[in-house]
Amino acid sequence: MEKEHEVTRRNFLRTAAGVAAASAMPVLGAPAILAIPNPGEVVNFGFIGTGTQGCDLLRQLTTIPAGRCVATCDIYPPNLRKGVETIGTNPHTYEDYHKLLERKDIDAVMIATPLYLHAPMVIDALNAGKHVYVEKSMFFKEEESELIRQASAARPQQVLQTGLQRRSSVLYRVAMEMIRKGALGKVMFVRAQWHRNNDWRRPVADPKFERLINWRMYRDYSGGLMAELASHQIDVANWAFGAEPISVMGTGGIDYWKDGREVCDNVEVIFEYPEGRKMVFTSILYNAHHRFDEQIMGDGGTLIITVGEGMYYREKAAQATTGAAKEDWWAGATVTKEAAQKGIPIFPEKTNGEQGFFDRELRYAKRWLASLGIYEYEEPHDPLWSELVNYFTSIREGKRVVVPLEIGAADALAVIYGNRAIETGQKVFWPERSAPPPPKQT
Repeated sequence: MEKEHEVTRRNFLRTAAGVAAASAMPVLGAPAILAIPNPGEVVNFGFIGTGTQGCDLLRQLTTIPAGRCVATCDIYPPNLRKGVETIGTNPHTYEDYHKLLERKDIDAVMIATPLYLHAPMVIDALNAGKHVYVEKSMFFKEEESELIRQASAARPQQVLQTGLQRRSSVLYRVAMEMIRKGALGKVMFVRAQWHRNNDWRRPVADPKFERLINWRMYRDYSGGLMAELASHQIDVANWAFGAEPISVMGTGGIDYWKDGREVCDNVEVIFEYPEGRKMVFTSILYNAHHRFDEQIMGDGGTLIITVGEGMYYREKAAQATTGAAKEDWWAGATVTKEAAQKGIPIFPEKTNGEQGFFDRELRYAKRWLASLGIYEYEEPHDPLWSELVNYFTSIREGKRVVVPLEIGAADALAVIYGNRAIETGQKVFWPERSAPPPPKQT
């Protein structure tokens, strides 16, 4: 293990400045693009950022034989030690990620650092000839989008994947297939929320590490609730609508936790999509009664989904149009009156003591999904595990990336514009669109 030295706030900020400066410099003599390994070969990877999220990923990676962790990197020694303990492969360790990128035996890198470092590290890793997985959001600043596009376009054989694990979930894929096959009718509205009742703060033994450990609380490093939580659910709305937003308005504030933080402890935003479709997102840090889910609503039905479970509700008006409100109001399945009232458990994880009802109605749901040509309806693995498997499969077999650049970039831009709307109190329009002209004075 390389020598560990004390990380002070000054060193932390100096390192960050060096990262940004290095990334702004032109790349001369970048290594050749790595060839895609043979399907049977193990992908050697380096891992940058072994904090809480990084170790969550490393725990999943211990059960994926397609990849082998040969190096880890973190500027905070306790995190560096924790990463080594978590992965258990005795990797080489670094405090400077550039040293890790210089290694010729590393095929791929995974980045789980504070948000403001994502884009510089992605660009440097691509320029070093590595495949890249980066946690959401893909980038922190609007101008970084084009820089990543340029770096990726120059190296088309390299995999670039963003960590939006709902895209690797069977549950969410089935939900989207239900939408495409008309189960919800015309989908016009998504309501999403992610509520907690805590201060979102992590304990810090020494005050000099405050910004290093609690970087999410400070605007120089973090996109706040929009980046850390909303990004997942914005991506669900983009997926459901098959489009990016065209405008956003919002509000928020530091209204409850008066502890020196610089990012909001509550946000409320409305995204507008083409054809008048809308997404409403809320996040608060002082009540967790209804924690988080996505409610996707069409004129024919509603799908309420969250990680591990989901319910489908048929609109009464849609039932009536079939002429069979009590039964057989979807093709190939008879649905009881009780099910029509309570909803259909498409992806049950919890039964709430109603095992008989759930068992019976799940059979109806499976029969109906099969009639639509949807045969997957159970989550075989943690979606976080599945997205990592998908990353290695893309590298080893050349298969399409589950979350390619365009999806990751659309999600990151929505986070940035959402925060801008909250900060300015004004409606923000996507670049290719402009605000409508003001009404003429009479």
